Amino acid sequence: MHLKHDIFICHASEDKASVARPLATCLSDRDLSYWIDEAEITAGDSITEKVNEGIRASDFVVVILSRAFMAKHWPKKELWAVLDIEAKSDRTIIIPVLVGTQTEVDGIIEEFPLLNDKLFLLWNGDANRVANAIQRTILKTNGQSAEPEVEMHACGHCATPFQHGVHVCLGCQGTIKYGLTPQERLQVRQTAAGAFGLLSLVTMVLLPSYSESWLGIKIPMMWGIGFWSLPIAGILALVVGFYAEARTSACKAHLIRTYR
Repeated sequence: MHLKHDIFICHASEDKASVARPLATCLSDRDLSYWIDEAEITAGDSITEKVNEGIRASDFVVVILSRAFMAKHWPKKELWAVLDIEAKSDRTIIIPVLVGTQTEVDGIIEEFPLLNDKLFLLWNGDANRVANAIQRTILKTNGQSAEPEVEMHACGHCATPFQHGVHVCLGCQGTIKYGLTPQERLQVRQTAAGAFGLLSLVTMVLLPSYSESWLGIKIPMMWGIGFWSLPIAGILALVVGFYAEARTSACKAHLIRTYR
């Protein structure tokens, strides 16, 4: 028995990094399961068999139509197969996503006239927008509420609403950061490591277990392990710093701010 999926992502390999993967991530954020070749096909597998299994086990097929797609035989063969299944089942299966210029889009539609009666989703780089549209189509087809459950926020500078996961505000063009920034994480790490290092130094000076002579100077030591107490204190300070960074980042993961 094969695992069921909500969506089969049909695409050309050239569109994998720029379109298929970002879209797959956004679909997963909406609790929509998907079949994509790089996750399902391993060395030694029959590609034809695996693809057929994926199509049969998926309720919908998102087809990423682009210039690269049109230049390849295998992706088009998948599309023709799904078009045949859709015609026989008399229900909506294919959700087309068009990538490219208006001229390229017109060429795609001309080559696949059977898709003319479908509402196309145009790719503009915003995977969240396309994922929302796909989610609405699936919910509507299944007779559920067509309003996708996507967390929304408002920009702190211009109050423009945006979806969770967007990194640039369309209103003020500010950069949206989630949680702590890299600079804030570094500052937390340095502060915690410095505080622990200072505490270790004070403990060595005020509460030495004994002293050792180094270059004629008596140096207070702690823990009874001689000069090894110095590098051990440094290592522990680093550990404390990274631990404090992880805890603080987890506690402030809800922070959403806009920087201009």
